Amino acid sequence: MKTDSEREQWLFVPHVSVGPLHFGMAPDEVSAALGSNAPVSRLVQRSSGNYELVEAQFTELGVTAYYGTGQALACIAVDVLSGPQVTLDGASLVARVPSEAEDWLCKHTEVHELDLIYTHAADPGSGDLGLILRAQRAGDIVLSRPLFLIREWAENSWDCIPGEEWSRF
Repeated sequence: MKTDSEREQWLFVPHVSVGPLHFGMAPDEVSAALGSNAPVSRLVQRSSGNYELVEAQFTELGVTAYYGTGQALACIAVDVLSGPQVTLDGASLVARVPSEAEDWLCKHTEVHELDLIYTHAADPGSGDLGLILRAQRAGDIVLSRPLFLIREWAENSWDCIPGEEWSRF
């Protein structure tokens, strides 16, 4: 697992961008933004609930991109082991102990008067932020694996996000 100092450092701007990736980008724009070292290791087109989506995994970078209607970037998942460190208001969101990440989210949403939601899998999140804090194993420990989403996907995560993402742990 990469340490924070080994990870690229990205900023999260809710409903706008995660590092160099902007919501609404087309797949070729995402690949270009990630650079020449970003080969797609897996590309899958599928249906999830009432949504058609495309999933592109950039395994070497620790990023999975999900595209919705019109192949517009709608969700970004960051891998605990190899993904970039993403921050919001100075708080690291990747590879944190889940209880600490949840405590931070609860306080952040309260202070900023934002919604706090829990998914069907009991993952904390916020539609106002477009953020769901999932968990992922890193050897014998479990750490935060954030999903950054457009509002519609955050509010309808069960329908929008594919089952394969929910089964990752």
